[in-house]
Amino acid sequence: MPTLAQRYEENTTADLAALGPALARAVAVVPLAAIEQHGAHLPLGTDAIIADAMVERVLARLPETLAATVLPVQRIGTSHEHGSFPGTLSLDWRTGAETLLRIGEGLARAGFQRMCFVSSHGGNTQVMELAALDLRRRFGLLCATAGWQRFGLPDGLVPEAERAVGIHGGAVETALMLAFRPDLVRAQSVADQPSRQSDMALELRHLRAHGRLGFGWLAEDLNPVGTVGDARLASAAMGEAIADHQARGFVEFLGDIARFDLGAGLVQSPRGGTISGGPVME
Repeated sequence: MPTLAQRYEENTTADLAALGPALARAVAVVPLAAIEQHGAHLPLGTDAIIADAMVERVLARLPETLAATVLPVQRIGTSHEHGSFPGTLSLDWRTGAETLLRIGEGLARAGFQRMCFVSSHGGNTQVMELAALDLRRRFGLLCATAGWQRFGLPDGLVPEAERAVGIHGGAVETALMLAFRPDLVRAQSVADQPSRQSDMALELRHLRAHGRLGFGWLAEDLNPVGTVGDARLASAAMGEAIADHQARGFVEFLGDIARFDLGAGLVQSPRGGTISGGPVME
């Protein structure tokens, strides 16, 4: 019997057919990214470059006992919050969710019952969660959702103030790019860009732009230049530590998905079996 290739596109259709019921225990991973502005110091492809590199870290850490296969990075995501800046490419939420549904449908047809979306861009969150729910409802799939940043940061590595506001082009993303593609970081443009989020924390009791109690925001609502956070804090060593920490957490997460008892954990309901042009949510 063939083994499941860790890179999805390296499998043949005969491989997947021969694996048969074994695919039900494997996890298909769909990495999501974005092509969007990241200020003057980072390239438009920052999120996609980070996704590529994180996939490599994960593949290097996968234990032989964990059957998982990673699809190509979906490079263009939902980036409306950055649409005021040149270079940003964005799918509307319907197209984004429909695209993920089609991918999930193909995986379900092949025999997969477990999958995961993992995003390097926060703006994809709502789209992948919509798709995950519909894939559960229509095909009975266990579809988990994650973001690399959800696995946190090593203790003491990034100051708390930066953790709170540096969500776009700040220390974390700049550090990751210094680790992965230092040749693309414009050192002369690295700066501290304050966020309006900090002012809200002083002026308001609960409301913030992002966080548990937020509102729909555009990048320029936080800072006119479109980035926030102190990129001057970043270093390649910081990026390496963050990448290792988050890759390790994600591999553990994949183990959880693989071990999850589908029979006991999910109510078996009739499946629609096809999405063929239907609405994302009915």
